[in-house]
Amino acid sequence: MDIERELFDLWRVPPAGHPDPVAVFARLYADPVTINGVPMPVADLVARAAALHAAFTDHVIEVVDRVSAPGKLTVAFRHRARHTGPWRTPLGELPPTGRTVTGLGIDVLSLGPDGRITAIWVLADELQRILQVHDPRVGAGG
Repeated sequence: MDIERELFDLWRVPPAGHPDPVAVFARLYADPVTINGVPMPVADLVARAAALHAAFTDHVIEVVDRVSAPGKLTVAFRHRARHTGPWRTPLGELPPTGRTVTGLGIDVLSLGPDGRITAIWVLADELQRILQVHDPRVGAGG
């Protein structure tokens, strides 16, 4: 199985669905992994995934483009999910709405010699998703 498929399969499932989530994430990510220039322990990455699954269910990830080179993988993807729990955002916590929201993300991954992800540059359209939670006519709605 390639890194892209393993990565998205990992993020589709709540971390609590694994007997040892940190060990499962550590199979794909170096510890720490650098995200947008900031080192992050794998345990914190697991906490991020748990927060995502606490706020959203029914995750669908569609890869729209990819570029690979030795030691690098860039993936553009569309992430759709239903907002079913409290969502902590930079603008404050948003109560669940039940709305389906869609956002575009781009991850630029650096891969170490062991094939694990050592660094990620992440670009995600969070504002678009926040707007969709407030107004279902924005973006995908639902």
